[in-house]
Amino acid sequence: MNKRIQRPRESGGFVLVVSLFVMAVLLILATVFLWTAQTESTIATNYRNQAVAFHAAEGGVESGLVSLRSLLAMTRTPTDKQLADLAPSALSNPQYTVSNFEVARVRPTPPYDYRTVFSSGPFAGLNAMTTDYRITAVVTGPRGSQAQVSQVMKHMAIPLFQFGAFYGEGVDFEVYAGPTFWFTGRVHANSNIHLVDSGSSGQFYDSYVTAAGNFYRHRKDTACCDDRRGNPQVKDAEGSYQYLDFDREVKNISSDGNTWETGDVDYWRTEALNRFGGKVQDSAHGVEMIKPPIADALYDSDNPTASSHLMIEMGTASDTAEMKEAKLYYEAGIRIIEDGGVIKVTDQDGKSVNLPNDAVTTQSFYDAREQKTVNVIELNVDKLNPANLKNGIVYVASTAAPTDTTMPGVRLVNGGKLPKDGLTVVSQNPVYIKGDYNKDSWGQKGPKGEEVVPPAAILADAITILSGNWDDKKGHLPAKERGANDTIVNAALAMGPHAEAKPGAGNGEFNNLIRFLEDWGGKELKYKGSIVALWHSQQATAPWRCCNVNDPNHYYRPPKRNWGYDTQFDTNPPPGTPMGILQMRGQWSSGG
Repeated sequence: MNKRIQRPRESGGFVLVVSLFVMAVLLILATVFLWTAQTESTIATNYRNQAVAFHAAEGGVESGLVSLRSLLAMTRTPTDKQLADLAPSALSNPQYTVSNFEVARVRPTPPYDYRTVFSSGPFAGLNAMTTDYRITAVVTGPRGSQAQVSQVMKHMAIPLFQFGAFYGEGVDFEVYAGPTFWFTGRVHANSNIHLVDSGSSGQFYDSYVTAAGNFYRHRKDTACCDDRRGNPQVKDAEGSYQYLDFDREVKNISSDGNTWETGDVDYWRTEALNRFGGKVQDSAHGVEMIKPPIADALYDSDNPTASSHLMIEMGTASDTAEMKEAKLYYEAGIRIIEDGGVIKVTDQDGKSVNLPNDAVTTQSFYDAREQKTVNVIELNVDKLNPANLKNGIVYVASTAAPTDTTMPGVRLVNGGKLPKDGLTVVSQNPVYIKGDYNKDSWGQKGPKGEEVVPPAAILADAITILSGNWDDKKGHLPAKERGANDTIVNAALAMGPHAEAKPGAGNGEFNNLIRFLEDWGGKELKYKGSIVALWHSQQATAPWRCCNVNDPNHYYRPPKRNWGYDTQFDTNPPPGTPMGILQMRGQWSSGG
């Protein structure tokens, strides 16, 4: 019987199928890998294009900020056209273009500004009139890439009369008082602060004490580390007085306060924050300058006090638009100008203003500090007609220049009761206040029921307070023959100390910034207001010489100083209050 022999099937077809399948899979994978690589390359390219566009837009915003700051340095209220004319810096890569650029106020219609209050930082609690500007840049690049960046810049105008004491750039704040000295109110210096307790009486500060420069606990006219250091007291964040017994140069390491070792900036920064809770800060904490309202084109950083002095100088025919914005002369509703012995009283338009015959006169007396005869325009404040005041600002000055024996000046008399809406007097000359000033109210009440006097200010080359006992005939006599009596002054005062004779010399110190010519021994000057020193005096330049009335070279003895900030200025500042400028970044946003 024959049997069939079965042979194994051939496997070649199967292998071929598998091979084709594997090749197909590999081809698919290769295609996927290629597609993925191309996609990732496209993504990377798009990302790079987007990143370049973003950084270009960011750069456009930064250039816009620089241009806006320059514009605001020239004019307080730019026009819409001036804002629209601002342009970003040109882009270096031609593949990218600024497709949209805009600088505009956030509030498009007047009023552009609004009142804000600093909630934190060294200026916490201060009011500011804030105008928000938004800078927007849109940049378009290859493959449809696009980026948009927006930045808000806050232009903050801060009324300088919100400070108990405000010192400008180039004028160091110094204190070394003899008689009792209490001071309430915020202190700020755009330069340095030299805060020293004389040891004979306490010096107490109940608010922020800040400096854009540095803090020192020694007199400016002495070496840094002599042992004449007192420990002034400043309130901490909880309202308790703490001793300031250290600074960035030295730190106290003994319980009796008489032993120090070398300090450093890090120690100062940390210890000041820990002890005072932010109430004592300087440049180590990032405190910035609050710039005076002077256009950059007029502001000489090498001589900032001369630039700030422009605020009180008389207008001239050659004044530019920037100069007119800087000078309070142009804001005055009444201008009283003495030129060659002739006094003219006009309004802002140059039209004559009729005042009573005895409202403005001329007088002369001897100033023992300047050792000169002062020829003053005497303004009888009680004779001012509120109907003529308009905006409450009066500019009074003489065109005469000081000589070796004479000096022009202005004297305010009978100023016990001012117009109820307030009064600001401005002069490029030294101003003398005789007797009580702004003592009586019109029955107005403050938040605690207290009587509130009208908001008042005086801005001048220098300011001297003469008590009600002052007698012009005794100006040449020794100081002990010129006895003062208690006096009350309620007004913001902006004035200059005498210039330091050499680097490191003192300027007479804050306690002597208000000038005196009498023997005030045991008498009190009760002062409430705000004291601002943005310039050095340019006409009344003699240094202070105090306090031995038996010494013929000493022309006065200081009063007891009961000085403080007038809190009504927080919401009701004097007419024409100068506004310091601070610029801060606000909201930032970006998009594609």
